Amino acid sequence: MSTLHKQAMEAVLKAAEMDILGTLEEQGIKDRYSEEGDQTAMDVAILHGYRVFMRICEANGIQADAELFVEMAGELADDIAQDGGDAG
Repeated sequence: MSTLHKQAMEAVLKAAEMDILGTLEEQGIKDRYSEEGDQTAMDVAILHGYRVFMRICEANGIQADAELFVEMAGELADDIAQDGGDAG
């Protein structure tokens, strides 16, 4: 992974972390490691993934929508499960 890619990933992760904290506060969730806190973190991660997906598609002139995101994410999840690995 290039240095530029690592820096971009760190920026995305920092933005997600800020969104998670803000969402926890908005929802009145005090324990970020609770089941509700975990669900909030996953919701924010999925939303960030969707936003990145849409931006990349738009930048490349690809028509995309939420259904395509769900379909492709499902296929990726299946591939990762079959490989027994993770996406990171």
